[in-house]
Amino acid sequence: MALAGAIWGAGSLPAAARDGLVTIANQSVPLDSLTAAALKDIYIGQTTYWPDGQSVVIAVQSEPAGESDAILKKISGMDASHFATFWQRMVFSGRGNEPKNASDVAALVAFVAATKGAIAVVPADADLKGVKHLAAF
Repeated sequence: MALAGAIWGAGSLPAAARDGLVTIANQSVPLDSLTAAALKDIYIGQTTYWPDGQSVVIAVQSEPAGESDAILKKISGMDASHFATFWQRMVFSGRGNEPKNASDVAALVAFVAATKGAIAVVPADADLKGVKHLAAF
């Protein structure tokens, strides 16, 4: 499912700054902003393609569990365990590709920088070299 034009239109508001997190994407992603609702749609598999047709590649930090739990809960409404189970079901049913895991924030940023269509949420104080900052939320 592609992102609907209305989500990205002039009337949509970027997700508000909160809790020191930022949404990052690969430079190839054709957006400059993203709403919280649009980000959730990506993380729950409702949106699988960017407006230009390239695949969305979700990346998450696998450790530490407490930090990734809080980030995933804020974005998707699921803790890390439920998020993993949800995506396993999506993959096995042929409805999605499992998010990529990175061991730490630096690896997450590096993966997003190197992977066309990739998106992740990281702490705002992370070194964001080589990635596009879509929105703080």
